Amino acid sequence: MSATNTPNTNRSAVVRIAFRINTMLTNLSKKNRVFWLKLQGFQVGSNHNIGKITVQVPEQVSIGNNCVLEDYVRLRPGGGWKKSSITIGNNNFIGHATQINVGSHFKMGENCMVAPLCVFSDAHHEFDDVNIPINQQPCRYNQIELKNDVWIGSGCVILGGVTIGNGVVIAAGAVVNKSIPDFEVWGGVPAKRIKSRLSTN
Repeated sequence: MSATNTPNTNRSAVVRIAFRINTMLTNLSKKNRVFWLKLQGFQVGSNHNIGKITVQVPEQVSIGNNCVLEDYVRLRPGGGWKKSSITIGNNNFIGHATQINVGSHFKMGENCMVAPLCVFSDAHHEFDDVNIPINQQPCRYNQIELKNDVWIGSGCVILGGVTIGNGVVIAAGAVVNKSIPDFEVWGGVPAKRIKSRLSTN
């Protein structure tokens, strides 16, 4: 009986040790990554947990305290130098492979949760002139803002010019192309009001 259990016991011990070593190396890699980003002007508060993220212009990105950014989050302030920025407040969570691509400004308040695979994009190509390829027509940018205590489900797309109010919940897979008042639940493509969190109406 004991001989039968020995391989499983040994295997478990090896797995536990390997897991601890992997955790230590992962944490060291995270610290090194943030260190190099800071050397490029990246601003980040205390007690953060930042994974394998991509930051296009680190000096135009600011992250507050107690934030979690999972692996493959992409922070891309584009447009003219110093004319765009990404500002993320305290106590926020941004899920795996979410992209924030802005040519103007992106601002997130506090205590927000963004699930994996979301896209925030403030760019809009003009397409009025059918004689000119769309990629050669002007592109305009309108800032995106999330207030406090916002929860955005997985796979949502938030477009330029949108302000998401305090306490808003957005259902997974929604495409948000207009601003949302405080404490409402929205969903769909394009997103529409489902209900208020303050009443049954």
